[in-house]
Amino acid sequence: MASSQPSRSDESEGQLLSLLEGRTCPACSDGELERGVYKDKRAVVCDTCGTPRVQVWHPAPVRSS
Repeated sequence: MASSQPSRSDESEGQLLSLLEGRTCPACSDGELERGVYKDKRAVVCDTCGTPRVQVWHPAPVRSS
């Protein structure tokens, strides 16, 4: 697969972030969840309190000895 094409996991992550975007924050109930960055990773965070609801990262590849 060419590097310019999104992988299936990228598409799944985008769908997950889209599903949560716009919902009410369960931590503070005053804010709304929006796409952003949390600790240098793609996430859905509250626009009011900054609490992350979902954070996406890729595990490090397994190295063989």
